[in-house]
Amino acid sequence: MRRLSFNTKWLYPGMHVKRWLLLLFMGMTLGALGVAFGLRDLYVHGYRWPPSMYYLTLQVLPRAVRAILVGTAGLLCIVVAILRLNRSLLGALLPPRSGNQDLAELVYARRLQQRGPQVVALGGGHGLSTLLSGLKEHTEQIVAIVNVADDGGSSGRLRREFGVLPPGDIRRCLAALAASDEALMAELFEYRFDTGGGLEGHTFGNLFITALNEITGSFDQALQAASKVLAVRGRVLPPTLAPVTLAADLQVPVGSAAQVVEGESHIAKTGLPIHRVFLRPASPPAYPPAVTALLQADLIVIGPGSLYTSLLPVLLVEELRRAIIASQALVVYVCNVATEPGETDNFGVQAHLQALIDHVGARVIDVALANNNQQPANNFAPEWQGRSTIVPFDLAHTNGTSQPKMSGVPIVAADLINPANPLRHDPHKLADELMRLLRARMES
Repeated sequence: MRRLSFNTKWLYPGMHVKRWLLLLFMGMTLGALGVAFGLRDLYVHGYRWPPSMYYLTLQVLPRAVRAILVGTAGLLCIVVAILRLNRSLLGALLPPRSGNQDLAELVYARRLQQRGPQVVALGGGHGLSTLLSGLKEHTEQIVAIVNVADDGGSSGRLRREFGVLPPGDIRRCLAALAASDEALMAELFEYRFDTGGGLEGHTFGNLFITALNEITGSFDQALQAASKVLAVRGRVLPPTLAPVTLAADLQVPVGSAAQVVEGESHIAKTGLPIHRVFLRPASPPAYPPAVTALLQADLIVIGPGSLYTSLLPVLLVEELRRAIIASQALVVYVCNVATEPGETDNFGVQAHLQALIDHVGARVIDVALANNNQQPANNFAPEWQGRSTIVPFDLAHTNGTSQPKMSGVPIVAADLINPANPLRHDPHKLADELMRLLRARMES
């Protein structure tokens, strides 16, 4: 039999439990007094009790001793009843992944998350979903502003056939923030149909969002509906509801004609370095809730994610860029831990940060966060072997004690690599470091 215990976290501030325990105790006390008044009235008016009641009511003991014994027994009954009732009623509602974790621990963690800082994360791809899965352990006040410039694969087909904004990056973020089993939800949303005529090549998550778009009549309402269905902890928003196309000016040999490539899915395939990227149309209107979220944020995180094809398509929405500058939040750029073939080949931290500054200016960023674990990785996936490397931390300290800076932006270094997959950040390491930076900012 499982041992009964009382976790003192039930009495911590903000648990919203003590007031109801006090009310319960007062109610039981008043009820007991009512019963006592009734019994006393019977006794005073001469009701003849059976002789056995003399012993059952402990009248052989002094009244003080009787009061202590009866009161203690009553309190023990109340505590046991509350513990058993909580376990019976609430245990059925706990997520299966909680296992044998104490209910008080779960409630306490949830209360902390609900009171956590307001965090806005911008980007797309696997990098943003990785970040969100770590952040949701610290706060539920999360807004993900997700790239909608994708035009390849399943997302591109749905965009062309249904006129829907590309759902690919958004589906990953919804799965990452879902309250249900994240691993199972990610597997379900990433499931790709191999056969089936028109289904072939599509992911279930993309079809799910597209179906909701058809049912609700708009993409933003589809995201709201999806968030309700999945019990998402936080919000997932597009940067704009306008259909945008990402284009790039490529670096060509001297004397060659300028070359522009359109479409996010084509940019990394050219084999030429990228000079700059831009949106068409050039000034799409920002989605108003995304602007509001940025202005109300405590922490704004740019990245991780594909520099040119995930991060910059969001930051190039001018109203969002201005909102970031106007915000009082701490703005952190998270540099990728690995280079991306065809996009950031041979880039170090300095090149990543310089490209971002060249596009949106240094005023957008308060601090950059980069990985300093430079141990060579030997467990890259076979398709990435020889094509990707750990991004070198190539920024020297300005002097013996201060942290390095670039264009006035300080760079913080930490071990952020996921040992199981060196191409990705470790979600918990990254979230912990971001929360540390935010606490340092709030305490300064």
